[in-house]
Amino acid sequence: MRSCLVMLFILLLMTSCHVAREGNTSVGGYISRASGQLLKFEEVGPANSAILDSVILDGQGNFNFRFNSEEIGLYTLSLTGNNRLVMELRPGDAVGISCPDGSNLQDALITGSAGSNDMKLFFETTWRNRKMYDSLQSCLLMHHDDPDFAVFSRKLDESLKPIWENQRALETAYIESHLNSLTSLLILNQGIGTSPVLTFHTDSIYFLKLDSSLYRAFPGNRHAVFHHNRILQERELEAMKKQTR
Repeated sequence: MRSCLVMLFILLLMTSCHVAREGNTSVGGYISRASGQLLKFEEVGPANSAILDSVILDGQGNFNFRFNSEEIGLYTLSLTGNNRLVMELRPGDAVGISCPDGSNLQDALITGSAGSNDMKLFFETTWRNRKMYDSLQSCLLMHHDDPDFAVFSRKLDESLKPIWENQRALETAYIESHLNSLTSLLILNQGIGTSPVLTFHTDSIYFLKLDSSLYRAFPGNRHAVFHHNRILQERELEAMKKQTR
């Protein structure tokens, strides 16, 4: 009798492992020019990330990750360094990735996840804004000891302002049109230079809109709950500041 129970337990364990390995959600495709590299598939949490699976890419660069998903979440495919692709996945999604060059996963074509594709396009424009902004900042540092530094700095600020305004318009427009998407939480925390573009103090309307929408659309979702708690903390800080004035 005991041996039968042990065998039954083993069979149940094998079955459960098989189900977990098959999963209800998949991300697959190919990444060219990345043979021999380690491709990691990670789930992004509010505070940290966890590796769900990984594979060493062969000469064709084919991969296929399957997992069980119970709620909408944020995930990444990553190679070396900061070479990564962020995705929003929902239970049952079958997402296809086609990347012509493994040196930049942002060049990938994404199918089966509109939110992931919209976010990729956002980051492409943000990268260009950051590149221009950082380049102008570098010029300022190079002229730090020049006699006309003050004049140069003032002209540089005039050049930086439209870049900053463009990024702000980009972020606010994205959030307004993606109030039911977790991707907006990532956009909300983007910045150029060393500062975030949107802050609760100056742009609370977007924080609050997103909180209301996500908390209603995905009750109990850990990303939505984390953002909601952040809003509560920000309000407490604002109240404390008013009391000390």
